[in-house]
Amino acid sequence: MAPNQLRMTIRTPSTLTADECDPSPPPVEMIHNLPLRPLRQQRPTPTPPSAVQRVLNIPELLEIILLYLSQKDLLLSQRTSRAFRRTIQASPRLQKSLFLLPDWRLEGRAFNAYAKDQPNRPGRKPENNRLLLRAFPTSYPTVTLVIVNDGDGVDSTTTNPRDRRPSEHWSWDVCISFPADRAPNTSPAVLYPEASWRRMFLSQPPCTSLHLVRRWQRSLSPAIVREDGIKMGEFVDEATKTNCDWHQSYISSDRDWHFEGNIRCSSVTGEEGEV
Repeated sequence: MAPNQLRMTIRTPSTLTADECDPSPPPVEMIHNLPLRPLRQQRPTPTPPSAVQRVLNIPELLEIILLYLSQKDLLLSQRTSRAFRRTIQASPRLQKSLFLLPDWRLEGRAFNAYAKDQPNRPGRKPENNRLLLRAFPTSYPTVTLVIVNDGDGVDSTTTNPRDRRPSEHWSWDVCISFPADRAPNTSPAVLYPEASWRRMFLSQPPCTSLHLVRRWQRSLSPAIVREDGIKMGEFVDEATKTNCDWHQSYISSDRDWHFEGNIRCSSVTGEEGEV
């Protein structure tokens, strides 16, 4: 081609056709085919804790609330949450409510058969472990009111019989029985080695010794002694030993061993205050 035949066409806006100058938007089909940007996901605003949640998250306040529960409800509350379980296990007061720690505070009151103007009443009754009734319906510890002799009380310097009488005070005994020649009537779940009843005391305050009894006759030496308090697991282990050295004459007509043990009073108050 000859040089004079080469042409360069420059198209200006004035030379564009009407279709080429149309500013209308692209078809809808083209818009739908465009890739979509993912929308930024907004995190939900956290809900502030309620007043109840704030109270329960404070161990000191939770402890006060749990102290109002019954022994059974308190034991089952450990399943509510880890915070509940930690609070119950770390609180001495809650552990005492569950009979897992001893509470030795028990006020005794003097007994005076000669007093006329002043009432003779016992002090606060110790608590027996009601949860053991569910585990051992036939071997349930009960608490009985008794009068304890503190000694001979003889004063050699006086001849007044009222001054020579023994000193006595109201007290309490734990009474419990256990089959002598058969297994107790319990569910299989009770026999679990780590069951909580094994670590529980028979009463609160605990008794530290148990004597065999039959027909109002009590053995001179205790059959079970635990200075820190007798727990139900220790009692069952002693009663089910194969080489038990308890005398067979103490087996009652119902084929059960019967036991009694005094609950020590931490103090005794009389007419003139604490003694």
